[in-house]
Amino acid sequence: MYNKEKDEAVVLTVALNKCLKEREKNTMENEKTSLNIKKLKKQVKRNYTYIARSHIIVLLILAGVAINLTVGDNGLFRRAQNAADTWELAEQNEQSELKNMESFINGYKYNIDIPQVEDENAGVLEEVDSNILEIRSIEDLVAFSYNVKNGNEYDGKTIRLAYNLDFNSDKSYVDSMRTDYEEYGYEGPLKIALTSGVGFEPIGIAGGNSFRGIFDGNNNAICSLYINVNSNEILVVGLFVTNYGEIRNLGLVNTNITAKGTATTVGGITGYCYDNIYNCYVTGNINVTGSSWMSIGGLCGRMEEENNNIENCYNLATITCRNTLEGYGDADISCGGILGQRYANINKCCNKGNIIIDGGDNNVVTGGICGSLRKGSLKNSYNSAKIDVNSTNAESSNVNVGGVCGEVALDAKADIENCYNSGEIIGKGVDFLIIGGIVGYQRNDTEIKNSFNAGNIKGETQDNSLYIGGILGMDDGTSISNSYNTGVLQGIGNEMNIGGIVGVKNSGNSILNCKYLVGTCDAGVGHGTSSIGITVIDSIAEFPSILSIVNGENAFKEDTKSINNGYPILQWQ
Repeated sequence: MYNKEKDEAVVLTVALNKCLKEREKNTMENEKTSLNIKKLKKQVKRNYTYIARSHIIVLLILAGVAINLTVGDNGLFRRAQNAADTWELAEQNEQSELKNMESFINGYKYNIDIPQVEDENAGVLEEVDSNILEIRSIEDLVAFSYNVKNGNEYDGKTIRLAYNLDFNSDKSYVDSMRTDYEEYGYEGPLKIALTSGVGFEPIGIAGGNSFRGIFDGNNNAICSLYINVNSNEILVVGLFVTNYGEIRNLGLVNTNITAKGTATTVGGITGYCYDNIYNCYVTGNINVTGSSWMSIGGLCGRMEEENNNIENCYNLATITCRNTLEGYGDADISCGGILGQRYANINKCCNKGNIIIDGGDNNVVTGGICGSLRKGSLKNSYNSAKIDVNSTNAESSNVNVGGVCGEVALDAKADIENCYNSGEIIGKGVDFLIIGGIVGYQRNDTEIKNSFNAGNIKGETQDNSLYIGGILGMDDGTSISNSYNTGVLQGIGNEMNIGGIVGVKNSGNSILNCKYLVGTCDAGVGHGTSSIGITVIDSIAEFPSILSIVNGENAFKEDTKSINNGYPILQWQ
């Protein structure tokens, strides 16, 4: 059962964990301990690839076993070797413990400190005052979800997160191995139930009991949220299923959401939302498969109330969507890095998580920030991630892709202002493929202004029409002003309409002070009305900076720390 490489992997991992525990508990750190920690970190990183490939189980990560840092009869390596006797139990918890290792590495990367929780009454939210209750442990979070599902919607209450919590860390539990949570839907040791199988039971019920208070993350994060749902029914999935309350100041780190159903609505923070979302972010992976309508967002799947806000939020999670409905059924995928679709005023948000979509036989609408916007506004925001859409298996399909917004829907009113895209866009479709550096398809007497696209665009259609614009793919009533494109636009198809500013312009609405770089395409407008108001520029050095174009409301600043490849970042970053 054992071999040298496996034993070394276990020993190194246990050693690293115990060094870290000693450093936390002992304020008299010496140079030898610090040196050991640094060496062990490097060795664990080198061995991690081998561990994952060989399915090595590291049961003792964060297990709380005290190990002396000296070598000898009572030393580190003898105790680590003795710990190999727990191998059989480790094999039973393979997937959970591999996630522990991943969470540790990623948590280190994102520098999330996980403290030892202090919760004298685990499973009961602590009353701070008559209107504020605190979640102080994973047990409290589980109880909160259970309470909402069973009718306590916390209307008028503020629920506050007291600590950073990590589902994969024993520190976040009062007792991670407790087995008395069957009433809440978890069989066996709580930590294992929450990090394997179907994972965490989301908060609320679609069409039923839902949270209605204020959820304040208190600038803390919930780490290693794991949800794995497979159903033949309609699915709504997120930390919150359906939410009628305000959510603010919350991070989800190393999130792992997998959802498979018919019609699927999924967001890292919430599936359906009827209130505001402020100062929230998501990292990790969101993987969704559906066989009907799909609404997917890094933070929110669908925003259902007009005049609600999503502000100061960002997404780093990779979003992967696939529609398996066979035969063209007009079942759209609406997907965005922040919001999938519907109503919202989106302000000061950014997406840095790649979006990968297989539309199968159906339509796709996707954007770096929002998929389909029905009413509201989208401003002071940017996308720097890759968007890759493939919908070529269909007899017929339409694809609308935008670096910032996929489409402003029919009969909608939503202006796009002070936004830019630097991410690459790749789109493949059968019939109409519409791609814009800022917006794919925009209609209804709306406006795009103060925008900049620096991302390259590649489009390919098998049969019919391809429309690519540096700013807007297809215009049906849009005014465009003070907007610039330096991205290279390329296409393959029978009928190609490629323009440095607009792919196809179907109305007489104005274009004012718009510029594109020579060599990126052959014309300012690919097809349609005249190119008045558009200028081709011979050198990128002649272009104004992106910051000077999009910073009309002072929402952006220079990227002096190179966290966004030199492109402007938001003031709060």
